[in-house]
Amino acid sequence: MIMRHLRILAVGAALFAAAATAGPAAVASTAGDPNPWGDPNLVSMFDGKTLNNWTSAKPGGWTVANGVIHGTGTAGRGWLRYNTQVGNFRWIFNVRQVSGNHAPTVLIWGTITPIRDALSAIQFQPPNGGHWDYRPGHNNGGGKESTSFPHTKWDIHQWSQCEILGNQATGVARMACCPLPTGATTCKAVEVLDFKDATAGRVGPLAIQVHNSGIQDEYRSLFVESPVADPGKFVTT
Repeated sequence: MIMRHLRILAVGAALFAAAATAGPAAVASTAGDPNPWGDPNLVSMFDGKTLNNWTSAKPGGWTVANGVIHGTGTAGRGWLRYNTQVGNFRWIFNVRQVSGNHAPTVLIWGTITPIRDALSAIQFQPPNGGHWDYRPGHNNGGGKESTSFPHTKWDIHQWSQCEILGNQATGVARMACCPLPTGATTCKAVEVLDFKDATAGRVGPLAIQVHNSGIQDEYRSLFVESPVADPGKFVTT
């Protein structure tokens, strides 16, 4: 009996030692699209089938079709927010517009206490770099807080990849985008927009937004990393 106990202890010790030397496991992706950037800390936000882990501003605004999040355009202006809130983050996603009269829009550093228009958030307009500031007392295009960088204007009706980095401590948020070639899973992005306001950074929801009634935008391959060790370093550029 003593020898049996010793053998069990020996096997357990060997398994523990193997696990200790194997290093941390990569974060598993739950989306239909794989993580192509080699960053093990990126976590999938979308399973390709449901809107689990997301909350909509109103019923009927969003659905899942053909493995993408589809804005129906039938519920008017509204948003779909990720339930996990972040302050210091990396957010990567693919976006395109099926139809509409305004560029796609996403929201960062908003709040749900209280819920106001556009979550009182900072709005980025991928892939070409438009912007708006919905914080109370602002409600403007960002002014000197936003800097757009020159680049070839991309067709919003084709799939683009975008990465947004947010540094809560400094209030700096940066976006880099690129058009995705047909069949490609990633592309080499260029920086298109910077936002800086030391008072803006806060823990809040990441959200995709239908800006106007009738707009149909689509999203896929959504990944988030939070916190980010180096919130000034893109992985897609």
